[in-house]
Amino acid sequence: MERPHVRPATIDDVDAVAATVSAAFESDPGWTYILGRGNARGREAFARALLLPRLRKQTAWVTEDCTAVAMWDRRSIDGLTGEDHDAWWDGFNAEVGDYVCARLEVYEGAIESGFPGPPFWYLGVLATHPDHQGRGLASAVMRPGLAAADEEGWDCWLETSTPGNKAFYEGRGFTESVPIDLPGGPPTWCLRRPSATA
Repeated sequence: MERPHVRPATIDDVDAVAATVSAAFESDPGWTYILGRGNARGREAFARALLLPRLRKQTAWVTEDCTAVAMWDRRSIDGLTGEDHDAWWDGFNAEVGDYVCARLEVYEGAIESGFPGPPFWYLGVLATHPDHQGRGLASAVMRPGLAAADEEGWDCWLETSTPGNKAFYEGRGFTESVPIDLPGGPPTWCLRRPSATA
């Protein structure tokens, strides 16, 4: 099978990526916990808010047709500055309302308890459109972030609330699992991939 072409995401990809992520996360337990069931508009708004700051940092990669996307953060000891998030999250908050924002705050607080201190690379979103799954697209869009982490000698971390995802990620080096206590939420885990060059 020919390896799919992967490239950095651009501003022209925002709508296509939002559609892909919304379709891929329609039944995701973590996103349902945050956004509620059936909230397609909220899923698209969330996807945009997650993607936009990563465009400037060039830490999001897509297939040529945006049917798969990986969104990463490079978490250094300097952390993530306010300008990376504030403007995008203001728009998201206005779109989804206070209840969803409060749920997101609870979710993020729980997840952060499972992560170590920086530095590490964080895989915030990995999504393949359901019509294109099973073709190796998710693995392909993950590779640039994994390679960047290995080049720096840093671990990679992510979280998932989908038990079936654990086996997928384990096959890609995420062999350490940390259970997370998400109040009123689904079983959730933080997963670690040790640096291949450490």
